[in-house]
Amino acid sequence: MRRRIWSETLPLPELTAPATLALLARYGVELIAAVRPWDLPAVAGLVARCNDAGVDLGLWPMIADADGRWASAANAPRFAAFVARLLDAVPHGARLRDVAVDLEPPFGVVTTALRSPTAVWPSLADVGDVGWRAARAQFRGLIGGVRERGFQCSATVLPFVLLDPSAGRLRPVQRALSVPVDALPWDHVNVMLYTSMIEGWSGGFIRRPRALDLLGRGALATRRRFGETAGVSVGVVDVGALGNEPRYRDPAELAADVAVALANGVDAINLFDLGGVIRRGPAEAWLDALTGARNPF
Repeated sequence: MRRRIWSETLPLPELTAPATLALLARYGVELIAAVRPWDLPAVAGLVARCNDAGVDLGLWPMIADADGRWASAANAPRFAAFVARLLDAVPHGARLRDVAVDLEPPFGVVTTALRSPTAVWPSLADVGDVGWRAARAQFRGLIGGVRERGFQCSATVLPFVLLDPSAGRLRPVQRALSVPVDALPWDHVNVMLYTSMIEGWSGGFIRRPRALDLLGRGALATRRRFGETAGVSVGVVDVGALGNEPRYRDPAELAADVAVALANGVDAINLFDLGGVIRRGPAEAWLDALTGARNPF
């Protein structure tokens, strides 16, 4: 089993505190730490502290919000350039498990969609065939650069990509969202299946049992599409970049999500996020649920 936890909202001094790293080491949970452009000077220290504490570390690059924040076909050159700078900041010989590429439409598009769903599509113009091919080549080169350093490179994707056909050349959903996923050599593909958000943003249409059913279906589709490289993200424990994400009620809901993912063939499970686990402690209750020490039934 593989258990990972995202860290987007926890300040770096608290993230690298001995007590925080000791907690992750005790549970055997990998840390995936967000790195923004202004965090680059701190990367070497973050890697060294995780190595010393015995915590497997992944780095989660995010560029400026004005440039899209997350990776997409719309900002592939800027994002790839930032990943190259990030790799330069990792000391040679240091242990790093993964570089996690978060493939989503540009940040401004997502925030606009949440305010007014009908306004999003004109603002997300197709990059065209030439731009799409160039973006795919850019991401292929990014993956190669990460692997040349001896690290894995993973993709984190929206669940809508599962609607695309898995055979043939057409990928209408990925094109519409500006996120190239298929036919790239990712070491791990992680699909965001956040039951708290599915339920909370449905306006009461989807209740908790239905959200669990959708998680199960999504996990099964993820496993079928991506095979041994498949993983899912569950959550959320607390708000992230958008500031209003619906949250789990308690750790029992996380434990149930983990059980559903496992029952549908996915044992690489990622939790969003560490800041929420710390803020909504005790942290041990959430990590017990993530790692299977807590029985949901």
